[in-house]
Amino acid sequence: MEAAQSNTVNEAKVPVFKNRNFLFLIIAALFSSPGYYVYLIGAEWLMLSITENRFYFGMLFLAASIPRLLLLTAGGLIADRFNRRTILFLSDLSRALLIIVLLFFILTDSVTAVHLIVLAMLFGISDAFSYPAMNSMTPMILAEDQLQRGNSLIQMTAQISPILGPAVGGSLIAFLGFEGVFTVAFIMLLLSSLAVLFIRLPDQPVANEKKTPWEDLKEGFSYARKNELVIAVVILGFFLNFFISGPLSIGLPIIIKDIFQGSALNLASVEISMGIGALAGAIVLASIRLKKQGLVLLISLILLGIFYASIGMSANLLLVVMLVATMGFLIQLVNIPLMTMLQQTTEKRMLGRMMSFLMTVSTGLVPVSYVVTSLLLAMGVGIQVIIMVGGIIVTLIAAINFRNKHILSFKEQKG
Repeated sequence: MEAAQSNTVNEAKVPVFKNRNFLFLIIAALFSSPGYYVYLIGAEWLMLSITENRFYFGMLFLAASIPRLLLLTAGGLIADRFNRRTILFLSDLSRALLIIVLLFFILTDSVTAVHLIVLAMLFGISDAFSYPAMNSMTPMILAEDQLQRGNSLIQMTAQISPILGPAVGGSLIAFLGFEGVFTVAFIMLLLSSLAVLFIRLPDQPVANEKKTPWEDLKEGFSYARKNELVIAVVILGFFLNFFISGPLSIGLPIIIKDIFQGSALNLASVEISMGIGALAGAIVLASIRLKKQGLVLLISLILLGIFYASIGMSANLLLVVMLVATMGFLIQLVNIPLMTMLQQTTEKRMLGRMMSFLMTVSTGLVPVSYVVTSLLLAMGVGIQVIIMVGGIIVTLIAAINFRNKHILSFKEQKG
């Protein structure tokens, strides 16, 4: 065990791009994330093609979101108990095999809306275990002063995917049909799982006493409760996603269509601008080193709230495109330091649980944000008002946290 740990630490001291383990992790992410989006665009279009009932289309997203939300904490527990590489391998491989099942239904002309919803649910279960495993692997294969760059590079793959995945998927549907798009998605996820096998992790610390999963969960909550920085990071993650993700995802199509009388092309340009801004932010953080991560995070969060609120007051489509692109850039200046701070201050044996807590209150609770936004719209509240109020709240939260010395004083850790 000691030898394994020593080898990994020594490897982590080399430059990021010469770190064999991290390179295979990046390769896996470059296949996995775009592969998932290729599958997603295929599944969405297939659902729209086989049924006129748009209720099923909405269920496609809900079916993936609910299992992810319910099982993320369990995913964190398992990531701390078992080899994270094995978890990530099984997650990618299981998704590849699920696509094979879908291809069987397509080739036999027996695919139904229920099949797609069940597969979406199984994909959501897989996500709940892969997220904590991947996000807790980075600190095990990189030195602490390399985490910002490493997280930025991982985020780059995540931001390329919503741009590249739908473009590739849409083209494949047009030229090769559903069999072609799902075959490519299968190959990409299979290659990702194979790349994961080449990663070598140190042995994870094993407690002297065997604990039950319930005891592990209580230990995780106790650890988080005693760590004020962890609490602050998780709370910021919650507010950022709750007040922005739902209103922005639901609101942009409404604003483009109803307020600006725009087209699908206009909506695509707005959504692509978000991806481009986020990609630019990830590239910048991969290129420079933030010495005062906490200060940059809070300043970026204030600006993010202001630009977000401005969308609700904007009367010009081009201005909305520019605001959304800037938001994408600023979101990376918030999310990447948040992730890095949590990784650097968490004991390695607790990384899976802390990552799952963060994922639960951020990506996991996005469906709750969707529901609340939808209810407000049903009550007659205008989407522009919802966005403006959300932006103001995010700005106020950031301003309040300037009194939080744990965040404000956080600086880059030296490896």
